Amino acid sequence: MGLTVNTIKTEVVCQWSANIPSTPPAFTAAGEPGVSVVPSFRYLGSILSEDNTIDNEVQNRIKQASAAFGRLRRRVFQNKNLHLRTKVCVYQAICITTLLYSCEAWVTYSRHIRALEQFHIRCLQRILGITWRDRVPHSEVLSKTNCRSIEATITQHQLRWLGHVVRMPSNRLPRRVLYGQLHHGRRSAGGQKKRYKDQLKTALKTCKIRPEALEEVAADGRGERPIGRQRHPYVSGAAGQRVG
Repeated sequence: MGLTVNTIKTEVVCQWSANIPSTPPAFTAAGEPGVSVVPSFRYLGSILSEDNTIDNEVQNRIKQASAAFGRLRRRVFQNKNLHLRTKVCVYQAICITTLLYSCEAWVTYSRHIRALEQFHIRCLQRILGITWRDRVPHSEVLSKTNCRSIEATITQHQLRWLGHVVRMPSNRLPRRVLYGQLHHGRRSAGGQKKRYKDQLKTALKTCKIRPEALEEVAADGRGERPIGRQRHPYVSGAAGQRVG
């Protein structure tokens, strides 16, 4: 193809199945060894790990969002001349956007939601000028700042992306992957890892959307309002009560 591989800049991540031994193979370029096998690397702003989890990605997102919050802390969030609504708008536009970058493709567990919610509530408490000693419930913190919980925000983003994929033509790759099924093979016995489809099914169930009516709800101009353009009770207010 006329391409030249730079072995210094090239890294390989091997994502193993539970039934395959985790012995990394040796990779060569132009007959010369030197392509290193690493446990994770950054691709398009996200961290891909060999264990197929988002643990490293969540910690990296929290770290970057914390740095963004710290840069604006004195100038914006602790500025007494700015209105609370302005501070919250800046926080959502910069910190939340950084925190939940590429969350549409996340498969979250309770530990991920817990870590993200802790960071979210801690930032809102600092914006309001309160601490845990004030014993203000999380639901009241979200109500005062007019913010949603992280769990509700992730659900909203994933449903918006799901509606976008469902409305794609049938030949588009994201839609083919979403509706694709394996012809051979089966899942191993015992506890299973959570799949992206399981994540979406949970979001649909929480928002009381029947999976069989998904295409009708997501379609433009037909049936109910399209996914991603409606405000479900879970996304707007109910989830804020769940956090407390």
